[in-house]
Amino acid sequence: MAENTGTKKILLSGLFLAVILSSFYALDFKAVQSETQTNSRVSAYSSGNPGIDFPDRIYLYVEGDNSISKFLGESLEAELEKAGMEVSVANAVEEKYDSQALLVNVSKEGFYTPVYASSGLNILFFYTYTGEGTKYFEQFKEGNVTVVFENTGSGEGEKLIRGDMELQDSTKGPVSLKAYRKHLAEEAARKTVEQLQQQISISP
Repeated sequence: MAENTGTKKILLSGLFLAVILSSFYALDFKAVQSETQTNSRVSAYSSGNPGIDFPDRIYLYVEGDNSISKFLGESLEAELEKAGMEVSVANAVEEKYDSQALLVNVSKEGFYTPVYASSGLNILFFYTYTGEGTKYFEQFKEGNVTVVFENTGSGEGEKLIRGDMELQDSTKGPVSLKAYRKHLAEEAARKTVEQLQQQISISP
């Protein structure tokens, strides 16, 4: 009888521990202190006089590491809408969109535990005012590219923006995996839209 009681206690303890651990992977909670640093390199290319009106319609496409890209897409959509944009989520890179577009690639490295996590995100974002020139997004991912504007005769100015951002994060304290990924995505999205707005506000 005593042996059965001891076995039950061990099983219950193991079940309790399994529930606790699984909650860190399934639920969304945190009570943490985070240190996040970002380094950005942004380049802008212009032709003509684009006269950009940022609070307008914009296409958003996010690709890359599946563990973070979904959260980053949601956070970018929220940040762009906060800036007054009407966001249309794109499922693929098109040769041309019918309005301005923001294309993003993200990769992630690091590790996670329920009480400490550390990650690095590498983000490439590409913006086109006219929705054209999306070929440069693929080329920028491969390395340095010389941007050449073609005279289409439309008279509409163009502005392309390329951003390379490195985000390093260290988080201490109880945090679920979902909450940690959302934290990384929110930080990256906020910084990306901030950099984009700064470049758009600069005259070509």
